[in-house]
Amino acid sequence: MNSDCKMKLFIYQKLNVWKFGDRKSFTSLELLTTILDIPSPKEDMDGSMVSKVYYEENNLEKFASYCNRDVEATAQLFLRLRGMDILSEDKIHFVN
Repeated sequence: MNSDCKMKLFIYQKLNVWKFGDRKSFTSLELLTTILDIPSPKEDMDGSMVSKVYYEENNLEKFASYCNRDVEATAQLFLRLRGMDILSEDKIHFVN
């Protein structure tokens, strides 16, 4: 088995363990960031609030901030799973 296959198998096994008995088909980003000591993207909003914030409140600034934090957390998670250091706050820039 080549190293790429071994890494994919390792990640698959870890994602199953990290579900902590939950039966849904994915592991939440919030749980993964907590386990891997990455700042959580869920500061003032979570996925259950997206529809209300976007459609009812039309708060596009809050919605965009939520999306940016999710992208940042996903990138940090990718780095951590690759065995790399996560980026410091001063290295992260958002484009409006």
